Amino acid sequence: MSERTALPIGSVVRVREGVEPVMIVNHCPVTEKDGRQGYFDFGAVSLPLGLINQNIIFFNKEDIDEVLFFGYIDRRFQDFLSRYDEEVSKISYERFSVDDFKK
Repeated sequence: MSERTALPIGSVVRVREGVEPVMIVNHCPVTEKDGRQGYFDFGAVSLPLGLINQNIIFFNKEDIDEVLFFGYIDRRFQDFLSRYDEEVSKISYERFSVDDFKK
């Protein structure tokens, strides 16, 4: 299993330096920083309110301190998981880190 294996949509995690848990809403979201485009492993929303003012919280697998709840798993997610490393290797953008956005 990959070190960066995806968690299913709907998973609730606590991220490093985060106070409140967040819910994963997408995989490999692309964003921009200083005119460069890049991606993170996950995009999430705060709980309990969810998406507010289009604010998505970006982070990577290594930023997760604790998985509080595993989201919805079906055959499509299992198929996605089996191809995860292959699909991620096709991404042409650089992989951003949370530290990139602290600078």
